[in-house]
Amino acid sequence: MQRRVELRKESLRLLRQYILERWEMVDYRQALARGWDIGSGPTEAACNNLTLRLKRTGMKWDPDHAAAMMNLVALRESGQWNLYWRTRKTA
Repeated sequence: MQRRVELRKESLRLLRQYILERWEMVDYRQALARGWDIGSGPTEAACNNLTLRLKRTGMKWDPDHAAAMMNLVALRESGQWNLYWRTRKTA
């Protein structure tokens, strides 16, 4: 029982340290003042939209190719397409 308590305390300590090191990332008041989204709604909606594109009638994907396609679509949708390809090394 004592070992279990010590493990819980250590887990709590690690979690606390993790949060303290990233505290500025959860400054919601400042994020809102900057116009940033602080919820997961926009991210979840974007993921849902991206996956729907792969589920159209007649489409069949294996996991590796689906992941690669999702990455390409995400690049385009995020507006980072050109930047990404400009910074790729050419063979």
